[in-house]
Amino acid sequence: MKRWRIPGIVDRIEVSSPGEISKVLQDSRLDREFHTPTVLINWLLLKRALSVLSFAGKRFPTMVPRASAVNAMERDRLWEKLDARVPSIRQGPEELEPLARWIKGAGSDDDLGIQVQQLLGSLFADGFGATEQSWHAAQILVAAPRLSNAAKLFWWAVSGKVRRAKRLLAGMVDGDLSAVNAIGIAVHNVAKGLRHMRVLYSDAGTRSALSAENAANQCLFAPVSVFRQATAAGEVNGCPFSRLSLFVLNIGEASRLEGGRSMVFLDESWSRCPGAQWVPAMLEGVWRRASNESNAPR
Repeated sequence: MKRWRIPGIVDRIEVSSPGEISKVLQDSRLDREFHTPTVLINWLLLKRALSVLSFAGKRFPTMVPRASAVNAMERDRLWEKLDARVPSIRQGPEELEPLARWIKGAGSDDDLGIQVQQLLGSLFADGFGATEQSWHAAQILVAAPRLSNAAKLFWWAVSGKVRRAKRLLAGMVDGDLSAVNAIGIAVHNVAKGLRHMRVLYSDAGTRSALSAENAANQCLFAPVSVFRQATAAGEVNGCPFSRLSLFVLNIGEASRLEGGRSMVFLDESWSRCPGAQWVPAMLEGVWRRASNESNAPR
């Protein structure tokens, strides 16, 4: 852990090892309550993240505190819904054909984004139809919380660019913020995995050597980082923290280290991703269909 603390300016702790991140996630004092009246840099980071990852006065599920019973019920309900679809998606059904063709070399990167967004959106809304505009909105949404160009960030804020992107995506899924998170944020990690799968598939030796399960496991990518904030002062893994200290958990980096597989979906945490079973199964299905191993009719 690395702590940066200058009174009134910053109180941030970065965590990048799987073991240390696990301890932070298990500590009940470190949560997603996110009180913004805090030191300057913490305030800027949280204010920007909360502004982007909320809509119509409600936070996205990935920014809601542990104590929210409603969020927990919705997360469990989505987990059960996706888990029920795992056996069929793993076999490589017809709906994965566009992605199978893509990893075999057909189509552009934008085509991939639209196809993945279509697949995820259809989990939430009947008749969902991804477009170039919806994919562009997703690109805006994922970039906004990490945008380092101050002038561009200011322009996006005053022009309402991010607000319009969220309104477009929310309108496609009847305001379901779990769905907006899927088609606007999580979609990028899935697309990143499929880009890597395309590279794996392009090598004949790798293609013949990898099972669908092994291929899928190599194509799982976590978000770059997630936030937690201290609700009380204390110490974790030898690192002291103050009330409102901001923890930046670099799960993207941690997931690539030994023992880091659980970081991809935060499997052992109360905030685990509802797609933790469905996403790997879907990737297996894409590989099977591309490799002509699908059991689904063509």
